[in-house]
Amino acid sequence: MRNIVRHFILLLGLIMLLAGGVHAQGSRWNIYDIGGVKYVKLNDVWKFYRFSPKQGKPGCISYGAANRVVSVKPERQDFYVNNYRYILSYPVQRHGGELLISAIDMKKLVDPVLRPRFSKRSGVVKTVVIDPGHGAHDAGAVSPWAREKDCNLSVGLKLKAKLEKLGFRVVMTRSTDIFLTLGQRVAIANRTPDSIFVSIHHNSGRRAASGIETFTLAPQGTTSPFARSRRDEDLAGNDQDSENIALATAVHSRAIKSTKAIDRGIQRARFSVLCTIERPAILFEGGFVSNPEEGRLIATNSYQEKLADSICQGIVSYAQTVGGRGTILKSRKTHSGGSQKGGARLNGGTSYSGTTRL
Repeated sequence: MRNIVRHFILLLGLIMLLAGGVHAQGSRWNIYDIGGVKYVKLNDVWKFYRFSPKQGKPGCISYGAANRVVSVKPERQDFYVNNYRYILSYPVQRHGGELLISAIDMKKLVDPVLRPRFSKRSGVVKTVVIDPGHGAHDAGAVSPWAREKDCNLSVGLKLKAKLEKLGFRVVMTRSTDIFLTLGQRVAIANRTPDSIFVSIHHNSGRRAASGIETFTLAPQGTTSPFARSRRDEDLAGNDQDSENIALATAVHSRAIKSTKAIDRGIQRARFSVLCTIERPAILFEGGFVSNPEEGRLIATNSYQEKLADSICQGIVSYAQTVGGRGTILKSRKTHSGGSQKGGARLNGGTSYSGTTRL
């Protein structure tokens, strides 16, 4: 009971902090306004989570506890948890000899990653909407080694088969080489209850550019380098911020670990398929078709299988986190083949816990 009370007090302190400066763990959270953005001291953050100095990402300042190490770069937007990269909405600032992190990043990224909490609407994930980007006349990124639309669809179909084998219902925005508008893709997801949305893409850039990145919707009121305009509605968020970041964390960490690709980070954006969606959603970029080495790799069946398996494992981890460990899927059969009307236990009870532990 004493631990429960202590946790409640800490949680209340953080909530009040983000509303405007309070006492937490016996010390005051000071709020600093820099260019219209509210910041808090990183030292107060470390105290709140009971973190102490650790050895972490080279070139970073690192703190942590037990099996969790958090690293930041002064005057940069890089933020690492156990060496997996996130991109903050605002750079870490220096002010009066102190390092500061924005309050919106604390609320919308740092705390949801370190202590996932979900809305009352979260529950058993029954359906995954898979959105292979582009299609038909819209080929996406094209290189001598691969066409994005083909790679997106191939990974999507492989992911579909893996998820269905585990008992998930799967809805594909496209299963063939057809074109859908961005609005049509979102509409499919929004009319699918108890679902999450995974849009699959591959990148293009300089020949040297490589690696995997995963996008979620930027928090309300923040800008994004990927925004196409500055309309007020473009600065809106949605009600799934914690779910979005948890899903991205679970999928991205597994993809980086499995492929050993360059970690380009979990980033926030205002892509059209993320802006108006009413479901937990991510946009996954599986690599650069424009990179000669990576482009050739992306076109192979074995690499596409690896990407699909990573995304599948991440979805399983996320589903267990929001719906309860070991009983997350509505499935006709258990792992051993017996009938099952409730949730199915995966892989004989194996638990993917990467969303919270990486």
